[in-house]
Amino acid sequence: MTIIYESDPIKFHEQVEPLLLNREAENNLPLGILQRLKEPKGKEFCHMISFQDNGKTTFMSIRTPPHLWIIPFLDDVQPTQVQAFARFLFEENHQVPGVLGERKAVKSFLKEWGMLTGQQSEKQMEQGIFRLTRLTPIQKHQQGQLIEADLSYRLLIEGWLRDYAMETGEAHLSDRAEELAEDLIGDRRLHLWVIDDVPVSMASRARTTKNGVTINAVFTPDRYKKRGYATQAVWHLTEKLLSKGYSFCSLYTDLSNPAANSVYEKIGYEKIGESVVYRFTK
Repeated sequence: MTIIYESDPIKFHEQVEPLLLNREAENNLPLGILQRLKEPKGKEFCHMISFQDNGKTTFMSIRTPPHLWIIPFLDDVQPTQVQAFARFLFEENHQVPGVLGERKAVKSFLKEWGMLTGQQSEKQMEQGIFRLTRLTPIQKHQQGQLIEADLSYRLLIEGWLRDYAMETGEAHLSDRAEELAEDLIGDRRLHLWVIDDVPVSMASRARTTKNGVTINAVFTPDRYKKRGYATQAVWHLTEKLLSKGYSFCSLYTDLSNPAANSVYEKIGYEKIGESVVYRFTK
């Protein structure tokens, strides 16, 4: 087994994509990040590590600081591979604020890292990974329409992104709300569900992979909750993305919020995996 630290995202993507495509929807996060790094605007720094056995890629992980190390969903990942990965990070003195990914592999990493460093871990979130290939029809008579957000909504979206960060426990998003709003609007990814010219909910196109696309940033302000607006926004955005030729849409949910999970299931999303997020305590 050879462990390779790669610096070229295009070369790395070619090496690991076949491994990740076996479970494309579950691996939408690493695949989407690597796809973004190949684009002209993909200037962010990324740590890229792969394991090679007899010329075949058998394991990989990436990290875009300040975010966490990603452990992918692999059909036959072995605990020894995850343990070797943890030892490599330790011996090479990499920063490891935490890990996220497939539950069993993450648990193996936490155990090995704890033995190496004595650090304790704290669970931040349990996420469901959902995939949809065909929409379930919903009532069309509800008032409203889905629109692409433009710069006239920038201040509103900045505020909503800060509220979304607080609601989801992702504080780092709040600090980047202004930058994120500009990028989402500029890339025509952020969509609003609007009733009588008043935005009441939002959803965004996020990462793309070879065959699919991810939806994120689904948010409804408190004063508009429990009226089905988020359902309408996600349904219509999903319809729009599928009509562009994507084979499937995927999204993450907070498993501690069963009500939200049931909303996605009603429109055709099916849970295909669970991802856990752990941070190491200082």
